[in-house]
Amino acid sequence: MFTVFASTDGHSRSLAMYRQLTEQAEKYLRSLYSEDNIAEQLRRRLADLLACGEANADAACRAMMLSRRTLQRRLKAEKTSFQKVLQEVRAELAIRYLSDERLKSLEVAMLLGYNNISSFTTAFKSWYDMPPAEYRQRFLAA
Repeated sequence: MFTVFASTDGHSRSLAMYRQLTEQAEKYLRSLYSEDNIAEQLRRRLADLLACGEANADAACRAMMLSRRTLQRRLKAEKTSFQKVLQEVRAELAIRYLSDERLKSLEVAMLLGYNNISSFTTAFKSWYDMPPAEYRQRFLAA
């Protein structure tokens, strides 16, 4: 009879410990997501993925350990999309890369995931209303 009581007591202690660990894990996960929004997390991942030549939604989802649908849903809740965040990251990195005079425009295009200089130039014009070469002349020569 004492053994049965002890196992019941052990079970209740295990259950209490399980609940405590679960609460701590959930608190930790909430703190991770509250530090910044999903779009900001995606921006950081995309910067790394662009450097590896893998800036696509599937690679981002793998890196963030999210399903594609979950990423889409959470980005939509923040009123943005994968493509929009990718373009924002590319625009920011383009300026950073163009400020390095050692990099040619074609190298910048490749670093940003573009297959050719024409696609990069078109995108850059849509972001900054001027081609990359003009940007370098205006802002980096001064």
